[in-house]
Amino acid sequence: MASDSNAHTNLWEDEEFWSSVQDDEEFWARWSSNIYDRRMVKPMVKPLTAPWDLAVSDTDVEKLKAGFRSRNQDDKYDWLIEDENGNISIHVIRHFVQKEVYVLHIAAKSNTDNSASAKIHSITWDGELVSIRDDVKLAKERVVILARAILGCELENAPGAA
Repeated sequence: MASDSNAHTNLWEDEEFWSSVQDDEEFWARWSSNIYDRRMVKPMVKPLTAPWDLAVSDTDVEKLKAGFRSRNQDDKYDWLIEDENGNISIHVIRHFVQKEVYVLHIAAKSNTDNSASAKIHSITWDGELVSIRDDVKLAKERVVILARAILGCELENAPGAA
């Protein structure tokens, strides 16, 4: 579910692409939504994935799935949703440079689990980021802080819970 760097094309420098979408209403409707489009994001340099198994409340699942699109340069991160046949991933993108920094992989609630509506079953982060190189604990803590600050999630069972 992590970004496939071989599928990435640098659209930011492709003048022909931008000319072709200038009047494309469907493209701009998608751009303004919170739906992930890998063509519009620079992939991770060194994607690392680790299991998490973090229970998430119904309220937090809705907030995560609602996502967030930056409104101006003061907003540092976009939260974009990818739904591939029910497999949901939340991509956290550094807004100004359009670089993917985290991906939360969400598993739907099992019929036997009444404690939460879903689980974050794994996290992918860029191992090339300064100060969190190969550190899953810090990557989890940082994405939780961002989810709480930007989306208003509680994530009661997450590291650093208040």
